[in-house]
Amino acid sequence: MSRHKYLVGAMIVLKDGPVRLARTTGVCKILATLPETGGALQYRIRFESEGFDRCVAEDDIDPDRSHGCVPEPTTKSKEQVSWLKASSVRTAK
Repeated sequence: MSRHKYLVGAMIVLKDGPVRLARTTGVCKILATLPETGGALQYRIRFESEGFDRCVAEDDIDPDRSHGCVPEPTTKSKEQVSWLKASSVRTAK
C-alpha cells in the first residue's frame, strides 16, 4: 500500500495540460486524503475561488510548484518511540 506524498492543509498546484479546461488554475488546499482508486492515491482539494470540493489523483499534482510534502521517514525520533515500556508494567495477582 502506498503512502500519500502531501499533507492535509498543504497548498498545491495542479499540472498544466491540454485537456485541463474544467480546472481552475492557481493554488488549492488539500482538505483530506482519500483511498487509492484505480491505482492512484486521491485527494480532496478546494480552490479559494470555488465553493465546492474536487477530487484529484496524486499524479495530477505538480510536485515542482507544490509545497507540503510528507518528509521521508528516517530513523525513529524521540517522539516516535513508545512511551510505554512493557517491562515496567505490573499487574495484580
